[in-house]
Amino acid sequence: MRKVSLTMQVTLDGYVAGPNGQLDWLFRRMDPALEKWTTEYLHTVDTVLLGRTTYLEQAAVWPQQRTEMAELMNGHTKVVFSTTLNALAWNNSRLAAADMAAEIADLKHRSGKDIYLSGGPTLVQAITRLGLVDEFHLAIHPTVLGRGKPLFRDHPLDLEHIHTTTYESGIVQHTYRTSR
Repeated sequence: MRKVSLTMQVTLDGYVAGPNGQLDWLFRRMDPALEKWTTEYLHTVDTVLLGRTTYLEQAAVWPQQRTEMAELMNGHTKVVFSTTLNALAWNNSRLAAADMAAEIADLKHRSGKDIYLSGGPTLVQAITRLGLVDEFHLAIHPTVLGRGKPLFRDHPLDLEHIHTTTYESGIVQHTYRTSR
């Protein structure tokens, strides 16, 4: 069975964006080794789960890029969870056909590579609450925002540590598995 893994950049105090969605903190310390890891990771998946806002942000950027990472993102199947979007323009994108739990259960049982949960935070929180995330790859930036959009909210998790990588930029990536 395919696994769902969340791969997310997060601040030391647990935010994935500033109060108004700002991501400027994320680009200050981008690390070439972390970018290389991300590209390698994208070779292990073939499906990306996105919420409306993240879909719109990424659909505006990736199709114009000409990097290996962009080629992978543009080629992967993208399943978008939205009740307000009617049409999707980014290639290989479709709206989720069923409720979240049924859609992800169906995807996990299909043949193929693993599934990348890209976000945003509202989608991540909903899928995490349903217990559908198998693995977490959290790249923690040495930045404190003090307020913003949290990665986790109102749902306790018990995770098993798998691996840690420290990058020269000060970013520390932790990989966890869901304790079941």
